[in-house]
Amino acid sequence: MLASSSVIKKTAKTALSGHFLNSVAISCVLIFTFLIGDVLASLVSIVAGDTVGIIFLVAFIIFAFAPLALGVLYFFRRLLWGQNDNILIIFKYFSNFEEYKRALRLIIILTAKLMFAAIVLFLPCIVVWLLSSEWFYSLFDLSVPIWTSSLWTLNSILAVIAALVLCFVMLKYYMAPFLFVSDDTIYPAEAVNMSTIISKRTGSDFFGFVLSFAGWIILSFFIAPLVFTIPYFVASYGVHCRFAVTAYNRDVDRFNSKNTPYYRVDEI
Repeated sequence: MLASSSVIKKTAKTALSGHFLNSVAISCVLIFTFLIGDVLASLVSIVAGDTVGIIFLVAFIIFAFAPLALGVLYFFRRLLWGQNDNILIIFKYFSNFEEYKRALRLIIILTAKLMFAAIVLFLPCIVVWLLSSEWFYSLFDLSVPIWTSSLWTLNSILAVIAALVLCFVMLKYYMAPFLFVSDDTIYPAEAVNMSTIISKRTGSDFFGFVLSFAGWIILSFFIAPLVFTIPYFVASYGVHCRFAVTAYNRDVDRFNSKNTPYYRVDEI
């Protein structure tokens, strides 16, 4: 077991104290960047259709918003280590092509893994949806069977199960962004692989940690509270990850496992 969520949050609050204005400014940049992407996607949808608009929004998130989000995590991670950087450091992964390419590799790896998992998990839903859709039978000039009406309930159940399983799959990779921003020399694939190893020990703790933010997440449906929730959550996430890595390394030392990868984040 790691430190409790209350201890993690208290540590994060201590690190954030005295940095309120910078934290709010960074949150505003992140929020407005996403809103800009959303507005542009809406305009594209009007001109070229909803499908193109969705594709545009996904591309915007991958190529613009996600690298900025990594920069935000980089700022708060350094803040936890006692560094007082200029807020412009959130644009670190746009500072040169090599930094951007490195960040993009991590984002694409994570996106590809999650998309593959989603396709596999939701495949039964897609099959059931096809079997219950009128246009599917119209392709073969067949009448819709009566029994297909009951498939909508089955489809809903399968969708819920797939979504829940996907959430647990995502837990495998939750530490990858932190490991990535903590070490400028780590390969993106290595950060992802290390995350899958560490999360086996700490995934349940992180799940409980996220649930402890349920109230804040509900408040964040109103745009304004996001400027406070984002720094609090990101800093707390960084604290959790630091504790997780420390606990993982301690277990490796305890069992003297020579074949187990070792990660010393505290020395960075």
